Amino acid sequence: MTFFQFLLIAAVVVAGAVAVRALPGERSLALKRLFALLFVVAAIVAILVPGLLTRVANALGIGRGTDLLLYVFIVAMLVFAVAVIRAKARSDARVSDLARAVALMEARLAERVEDHEDAPATGAPEVGTDADARTDAADSAP
Repeated sequence: MTFFQFLLIAAVVVAGAVAVRALPGERSLALKRLFALLFVVAAIVAILVPGLLTRVANALGIGRGTDLLLYVFIVAMLVFAVAVIRAKARSDARVSDLARAVALMEARLAERVEDHEDAPATGAPEVGTDADARTDAADSAP
């Protein structure tokens, strides 16, 4: 096994570890920005000095620079796929939580409406209650 094969296997293991473990908040954003910056710099160097990619590939035990580029692309796509799958799973979980909260809120509202409809009207007091005495007292007040 060549050194680069070892690195590819390590990259796949890291991608698997990322799939199992979440990268929360600002740290995740910083890592995404760092990887994007590294990609841009590597792409610019590969474009400006194409022979360098072949020399790096030869140093790693790979015959051509295009093969190295293909291997790196495969690993990058694996990491991207894992990130997209994890993001979708988080989004689905948020939607489920939101739907559950809305259903509970609607059930509580329906329960309150039923309780309100079942309660006696407050505008018409019952006969023989203190409400009648208060009404009589209010009518006789000067």
